[in-house]
Amino acid sequence: MKKTIALFKKELNKNVKTSSKTLTKTQKPLIEELLTESLIFNKEEENLLKTFIKNIPAAVALFDEKLNYIIASERWIKETSPGEKCLIGKNHYDVVPDIPLRWRKGHTWCLKGNHLKREEDKFVRQDGTIEWLRWEVLPWYKSEKVIGGLIMFVEHITKRKRLEQNTVKMIRALNKSNAELERFAHICAHDLNEPLRTIANYSRIIEDEFKDQLGYQAKKYLDNISKSIKHMSTLVNGILAYSQFERSGLNKSFFSLQHIITSIKMILEKKIIDKNAFIYSDNMPFIYGDRVLIARVFQNLISNALKFNESDIPIIYITAKEKKSSFVFSIEDNGIGIDPKYHHKIFDLFERLHHASKYEGTGVGLSISKKIIEAHGGKMWLKSSPGSGSQFFFSFPKEIQQEKSNDKC
Repeated sequence: MKKTIALFKKELNKNVKTSSKTLTKTQKPLIEELLTESLIFNKEEENLLKTFIKNIPAAVALFDEKLNYIIASERWIKETSPGEKCLIGKNHYDVVPDIPLRWRKGHTWCLKGNHLKREEDKFVRQDGTIEWLRWEVLPWYKSEKVIGGLIMFVEHITKRKRLEQNTVKMIRALNKSNAELERFAHICAHDLNEPLRTIANYSRIIEDEFKDQLGYQAKKYLDNISKSIKHMSTLVNGILAYSQFERSGLNKSFFSLQHIITSIKMILEKKIIDKNAFIYSDNMPFIYGDRVLIARVFQNLISNALKFNESDIPIIYITAKEKKSSFVFSIEDNGIGIDPKYHHKIFDLFERLHHASKYEGTGVGLSISKKIIEAHGGKMWLKSSPGSGSQFFFSFPKEIQQEKSNDKC
C-alpha cells in the first residue's frame, strides 16, 4: 500500500506541475496535503478530494468499488464523455461501453490493491476510430485494509502519436527516396562513363590515323572534345562520390593530422613546385575520425588554395586552435578571394564561380568537404573578399575518451 501511495503522490505531483498556473489558492494547500498524506480518506477528506478532482485542470476521475463515478474533473468529462453533463452514480462501463476487456481486467486487478500505468496505449473505439492514451489507475482506501475504489488519470496523446507516426512515415519515404537517388546516380555514373570512354577512344583513333591529314582547326576541335570528355567524366564521378558518401559511413580511428598534411604535400608536390608555392602548418593535433575522409577535406581545401591563386608566390597557412570541446582548423591563402555575396552558395553542389576554361573543377569538392565535416559533428565556414585571399574554417569535436585512452598507451 505504501508503494501505491508513493506512486499516486508522484503522479499527482506530475499532473499538478503541468497545470500549476491554473490552480486556485484554495486548491494549492489541498494538493500539498494530498501529496504528504496517505490514500486513506475519511468522509471529510473524501469531500475535499471530490472538490479537488472536480476542479483540477487534468483528466482525473474517482470511482467506488463497483466502478461507479463518485466525481470526475471537467477535463475528464470533456475528453472521455463529452455528451454527459453529470457522471455521478453512473457506471464507467455504461458511460464508455467500448472499453476493451484487457482494461476491465486491469481495473479488477487494481481493486485488489495493485497499480497499473501505460505511457502510451492504443484504444480502438466501436466506430473504428483510434485514440492513443497515457493512463494510470490506482486504488484509494476507506481504511487501512478496505479499498474504497479507484482513481484514474488519463491523458489523450492522439495528436502527438499521429505526429510521431507521420514523422516516421516521412522518414521512411525520405530514406526510400534517397536510396532511389543513390541507385539512380550509380546507374547514371556507370551508363554515362561508358559512352564517354567510347567517344574518347574514337577521338584518339581519329587523331592517330589521320594526324597527317588534320589541319590546325581540326586538331583544336579534337583537343576540345578530349577536355570536355575529361570534365564530364570528373563530373559524373563527383556525382557518384557525393551520393555514396552517407551510405559508406565513417570508419573512425585515432590519427595524427601532421602525417596527413605531410602526405598531401607529397601528393601535390608537382603543383606546389609549378606554382612556386609555400605551405606552412602548425603542429597538427591527433584527432578521432575517418582518416581517409578527413585527408580528402584537407586535400580539397589545399588544392583549391593552390588553384585559385594568381600570386607570384602562393602562400598557404594551416593552423589549429584547441578549444574546450573541439578543435578549429583554418586553411588561409593569398589567392583571388571570393565575393561575400557568393559565400552562402559556395558549398552548394556543382556551384562554380568561374568558367571551367579558366579554372578546372566540378564544384563538388567543397560540397563533399562540408558534408564530411558535418558527419563528424563539426561545421565549415569561410571568410573572404576579392583580392584578399580566402580563409576556410571548420570545427571538429574532441573525443575525450579516445584522448584519455591514447594517453595511457
